[in-house]
Amino acid sequence: MKEDEIKNSCEGNCGCGDEGHNHDHDHSCDCGCDSCGSEEAMVVDLEDENGNVVSCQVVDGFAFNDNEYALVQNPENDSVYLFKVIGEGENGELVIPDDEEFEAATKYYENAMNQNS
Repeated sequence: MKEDEIKNSCEGNCGCGDEGHNHDHDHSCDCGCDSCGSEEAMVVDLEDENGNVVSCQVVDGFAFNDNEYALVQNPENDSVYLFKVIGEGENGELVIPDDEEFEAATKYYENAMNQNS
């Protein structure tokens, strides 16, 4: 796994906050969360290594050690990136966590996903 990437780690979680269910977003999921398919996906613009802006969808989020984290997916190659969220709401900023924090947050998230599957 690359340092700033989590490949397909959110596959079984739609990010609606109702953890523990799996479904395909291409159909009506009937999960009862009142969010799936009814809200526009949150999109963030990221700059790649060549200076190009890539619009990526926020596919999941979680809290760990009193911090908020977001997973965003690059539509060009389906890579999923982990960011720490600084600030609240529309004013929140995505920052790359340091190596130690990245490893701890990744381990926490992967364990949570394994427990829910």
